[in-house]
Amino acid sequence: MTVLVNEAGEKQYKVMIAVPCGDQCASGFAQDLALLMGYTQFVKPEMEVGLYFLKGTYLPRARAALVAKALERNDTHILWLDSDMRFPKDTLLRLLGHDRSIVAANYATRQAPILPTMKDADKAYLFDQPEHLIPVSSAGMGCMLTATDVFRGMDKPYFAVGYNKEQDDYASEDTFFGMKAQKGGYQILVDPQLSEVVRHVGAMEFEMAHTRMTRDAALAQQQTQPETV
Repeated sequence: MTVLVNEAGEKQYKVMIAVPCGDQCASGFAQDLALLMGYTQFVKPEMEVGLYFLKGTYLPRARAALVAKALERNDTHILWLDSDMRFPKDTLLRLLGHDRSIVAANYATRQAPILPTMKDADKAYLFDQPEHLIPVSSAGMGCMLTATDVFRGMDKPYFAVGYNKEQDDYASEDTFFGMKAQKGGYQILVDPQLSEVVRHVGAMEFEMAHTRMTRDAALAQQQTQPETV
């Protein structure tokens, strides 16, 4: 992992907060981002944090351009935040504290059926949070910290829309990235505590508790269906 040090030999981080977005951002996101920037500057005044928004309709292109900017700046990390997310002010410092190459929050989708954005090692939806960091098979990038070394060692494209021939379905650009990163030897890890406090803004603010409601409702429906003879 690329490490910057100060004159005393102490590890230093240089982070780019990357926000791919459309024409508008959720007001709650703007508030949380302001609080995060202020809190990070107060706790770690020596840490350089850059903030970059990139407006566009095609996410793979936007994310790739943000990576290029981070590499140009010689950042050590990128904090990916989607403009429809809610998150606590210590999100950046909390994720940096794990000292891992890829660590993210599990969060709910914002359209029915409300499901987690992470899948476990068996490629099943991760409804319940573990007690500690564990690797997952896929994750959304709405709240994810990546070391820039992940991209330095990765061939382009970093992001693309994938296709699953067996399921005749398409995979998002963050799933594509996660698969490439794992093939390159990187694990995607879930922060269980952060996962329970992030929100995904849609018609309302969706949280992980809503995903468990979806699961429980599906299980209850299965139990009430009559057996076929």
